[in-house]
Amino acid sequence: MQVHNIIQIILLVLILISVNKNLIKKSKLIGKRTVVVTIWYLSKLIPKDKNLVIFGAENGRGFRGNPKYLFLEMVKNPELTCVWISKDPNTVSELREKGFQAFKHNSSKGIVYQLRAKLAIHSHSINDDFYKVLLGGAISYNTWHGVGLKKVWGANKNTFTYKILHEKSLIKRFFGKFVVKTNSAKTNYVVSTSEKVSSYYPETYLVKEENVLELGQVRNDIFFIDSEEDADVPSFIKENKIITYMPTHRNFGKIDTDINLVFDFQKMEQFCEETGYKFVIKRHMYSSGYIPKQFKHIIDISEDNIDPQFLLKYTDILLTDYSSCYTDYLLLDRPVAFYCYDLEKYLEKSNEMYHGYFDVTPGPKARTFPELLNDLKEYINDPSLYKDERQRVLNIFYSKENQGRVLEKQVDYMYKNILEI
Repeated sequence: MQVHNIIQIILLVLILISVNKNLIKKSKLIGKRTVVVTIWYLSKLIPKDKNLVIFGAENGRGFRGNPKYLFLEMVKNPELTCVWISKDPNTVSELREKGFQAFKHNSSKGIVYQLRAKLAIHSHSINDDFYKVLLGGAISYNTWHGVGLKKVWGANKNTFTYKILHEKSLIKRFFGKFVVKTNSAKTNYVVSTSEKVSSYYPETYLVKEENVLELGQVRNDIFFIDSEEDADVPSFIKENKIITYMPTHRNFGKIDTDINLVFDFQKMEQFCEETGYKFVIKRHMYSSGYIPKQFKHIIDISEDNIDPQFLLKYTDILLTDYSSCYTDYLLLDRPVAFYCYDLEKYLEKSNEMYHGYFDVTPGPKARTFPELLNDLKEYINDPSLYKDERQRVLNIFYSKENQGRVLEKQVDYMYKNILEI
């Protein structure tokens, strides 16, 4: 047999192996999705307890955000059984120690409660906060976790949901929609904050227009009241003038630039020494990197268990990029600065936006570190800069009736219109 024939045979065998591996991989994926869809539909057949409400948040990892405050209020109602579902055993233990019912999402009791719940209140998707296949017959009340610029879920071209909904192949789109549907419940609501925000929520969260509820963000109520939780905020934050840097992630951290390449920490330390400020860094959960610890005025709390809303409450100047945190911070009417050193790259490789970036960012927008230091210095000298712009943008993201405390009206709405108690 000639050498070139042997090479052809070897290549043919390798190609067949490669094809078979892809077929096996695709078969496993199709099989998994078939099981998910089947269980989701079967969960609809389980009778629901009309007074059972389950709660989850933070990708199933924490007791925080809008669902936390709804839980603490609704658990007081003797007509309801309120249960927190989590993927984190520490969160479950923490809540049980406080006397609340809490279970892991894949525990036997956790599974039963998810199957039997009439209402599921959460801050992300049911896929993130619960065992989604168990909630096919439930009502989903999605509080979301911010009001921002970024296109997400059904509006984000990079997501599975968007790709399926815009798939050209009729067959792929038909079967793909069954998978997309498992990220929702039988009936779905999403909480909005203003008329403008509500206009793009049906496309984003795949809900009916009438199921977009302009009821505000409950987690922001802490801006307007003093509570026991204020005592848990570290004293160095409450007792100093604080500049907080709170950036978002870039494609879930995959294209983040090392923070040491966009900050000169030696110069930031000197700036803080001269102005009397502390520079506090709270990065997104998907971000990573090392920040030198030798500085006196630069403090990285990214790994600390500090609620971001309480950090905002005690922040004097907020520095961010494309994070939704600034829209909440506008409720406090304090200076916001933007560090958009990679804006074009972010828009191209991470997220598109609902708004023009320069139209809804009421503050200076630095592209370089020297520009950033100059912007911060100007704010320190005159905190009233951009005040009118802040109010204009606040009114875009938060209607007047949602610029104060909203917990009571949200709970009342659920009692009267969803739970009917």
